[in-house]
Amino acid sequence: MNLQNCEKETLVIEAARRGYWEEELRAHAAECGVCADAMLAAQFLQEMQHADLADVKVPSSGWMWWRAQLMAKRAAAERATEPITLVEQVAGACGLLSAIGILVWQWHTIRAWIATLGGTWQSGSYAAYTVVASRVQQSSLLVMISAGAFLVVLGFAAYLIWADE
Repeated sequence: MNLQNCEKETLVIEAARRGYWEEELRAHAAECGVCADAMLAAQFLQEMQHADLADVKVPSSGWMWWRAQLMAKRAAAERATEPITLVEQVAGACGLLSAIGILVWQWHTIRAWIATLGGTWQSGSYAAYTVVASRVQQSSLLVMISAGAFLVVLGFAAYLIWADE
């Protein structure tokens, strides 16, 4: 590999970058192979830089200011609602723990109710409706209404939480 250097190579590159050529330097670049290559490379890079700068679309300062203000307002709103989000999460955890506690507390009643329903349906009897109706009229009516209301409130809360996203 033959590496050649020319003492005027940096001057040729600088002249190509500025776009101002002295006649003596231009004549030297035409005769010297190293300087001719440096001149071509510098001109190519200049053309590429101009092409890149022509493609850049800088938004207006008013639009940038508006976006910055909007981002600041959103960040402030998010900071302000962090305690509310925390309380929502704690309330959800308490509701879940309460539901689990009620299931554990009333498990023997729930299991007996399910066993009664399962036995009626498995026997092929059409009296399942009467068994369900009698159970609902007893203590299960309150549990079913509470569970239904809980599901409605849970769905509404989930909608409110994830509606913005």
